[in-house]
This record gives sequence, C-alpha cells and structure tokens, in this order.
Amino acid sequence: MSIQTFLIVTGQLDENCYFLWRQGSKDAIVFDPGADEDVIESELKQRGFSIAAFLQTHCHGDHIGALTPLKALYPSAKLYVPEAEAEWLQRPTLNLSYFMGVSITGPKPDELVRDGDILKIAGMTMIAIHIPGHSPGGTAYYVESGGETPHLFCGDILFKGGIGRTDFPGSAGEDALVAGIREKLFVLPEATIVHPGHGPQTTIGKEKLNNPFCALE
Repeated sequence: MSIQTFLIVTGQLDENCYFLWRQGSKDAIVFDPGADEDVIESELKQRGFSIAAFLQTHCHGDHIGALTPLKALYPSAKLYVPEAEAEWLQRPTLNLSYFMGVSITGPKPDELVRDGDILKIAGMTMIAIHIPGHSPGGTAYYVESGGETPHLFCGDILFKGGIGRTDFPGSAGEDALVAGIREKLFVLPEATIVHPGHGPQTTIGKEKLNNPFCALE
C-alpha cells in the first residue's frame, strides 16, 4: 500500500502540519500540530482517521500549539519528542512562545527520540535523524520506501531554497546546521520528497543542487 501525505498550514507563522498514512489504512501519524486544532480535527474526521502517534520534529511554540487539545481527544496516541527537548513542552521560555507574547505548553512526551532510532508506527518504518542547529533536538524522520519514493519530514532543518534560522536561543549556528544537512540528509536518495516545517515541499536532489546555504559544490 502506498504512502500518503496531507498538509495543513497552521497559525500565524504558516507552520506545516502533516498527516502520514498508508493507503487503505485509517491510522495516521500527525507531525508537528502547530495550531488550529479545530481544522486538524475536522480533516481527521472527514477522512475517518484515528491518530496513531504525534511526532515532533522539534518543540518551538509554532509547532506545538495544537498538541494539548488533540492529545486530549486521542489519549492513546503516543507523543514522540526529541530527547534534547524533553522539557520544552512544559516551559514556554524554552519553546520560545513566551517571547511571542503567549505561553504555549503541551502534554508530557510518551517517548523520547534519539538519533538513529527506528520507529515502527501505523504500518510504516521511519528512521530518526538528529540534526541540531535550528534547535537542540531538531530531528528529521526518514520514511523508508519499500520500493516507493521515500519521504523526509524535517521540520525547520531544511527548506526549499533555505535552512532554519540559527540565531534563536538554543541554536547551534549555521555551520553546525549546514554540516548536519550535508552529512546526514544529502546522503539520502535524491528522489526523497522533503516535507519542511514551512513553505513548499522539495526533494533532496534539488536542494543538493540549488540550495544557496548548503548545496554541494
């Protein structure tokens, strides 16, 4: 059964929340539910989905705002959070929402994700790829293809024609982020579809060739 994805753009910062599922299944993974929980829930109901798990690429405020109400609706769905940001959901000063004039918190994680972890959820297998730079726990999830085109959900690590900001508290700097992208993402198949935390999708091949920050010479 082929891999399916759906994008919802949420909140004032146009954050990308994704559904991921296998065709024919009603179990969906939700990546980074940033805001607009009513819209997310409406889309889930329209498709007859149940949430199998919440996966966070990182825990900045614009990526976590809908977690609390959705987790209340789907309490059996485990929440996976990068280990380096285990405390961020309870601390608005760490997730930076406090500095945006709000104090966003979320439920405690059910599972902490580390570099190289292999997650088997909703009939799919994905590998966690930890790349700090934008945030300490920044993690991309590579969905193994099984003969299909692979997918990468990378949050604010890599964008079409860009990279995540590296001037926030907890950021490791542009050099660290670029090095991580080149060493860990640009080794993936060039056809890999990249689903970023903001903006349009792209592919690994296109970014290797054209990204002004990290294209390979």
